[in-house]
Amino acid sequence: MTNRDPVPPDPYRPQIPARVAVFGESCGALISALTAIRARGAGPELKAQVLVNPLADVTATMDDHPSIAEYAYHPTRALPQLRLLRRLAVPQGGDARALSPLYADDLSGLAPALVVVPTQDALADHGRRYAERLRAAGTPVTLSEYRGARHAFLSLPGVEPQAHAARAEILRFLRTALAE
Repeated sequence: MTNRDPVPPDPYRPQIPARVAVFGESCGALISALTAIRARGAGPELKAQVLVNPLADVTATMDDHPSIAEYAYHPTRALPQLRLLRRLAVPQGGDARALSPLYADDLSGLAPALVVVPTQDALADHGRRYAERLRAAGTPVTLSEYRGARHAFLSLPGVEPQAHAARAEILRFLRTALAE
């Protein structure tokens, strides 16, 4: 081996990709948003975050959003499921704000976000409010609402007609963000 030969990669050391994005739907969007917040300081550097009908508040005020009241039991039993999730996710005596991106102290300097909100969804206001907080913190954010779409619409392209348009929008966003 000469000084000009490239050093072979260490097979035991994980390689971090140069272009990383997070993507999640509902509770997965909660995890993705928390990952984006933590990655800002700890890495890896994220290029994008896609949050589809995100759950952004697991505090006791998670029910205090108009969309929760409107869609608590229709088309699904969202409210009991969300309350169960909160009981399971937040340890007794734990700080629910630490698990709620909506209440994060600092949302500046995060990767650009695409927040996709189906309007007939109990979590619609979670997504809207989180997008507002990101924008106020100076994080680039696109809020995209799909009128008449329901929770988990993205995974139902044969049932929910707007799923195709949302998928295409997400792909455009990720291609642009990851091309840089």
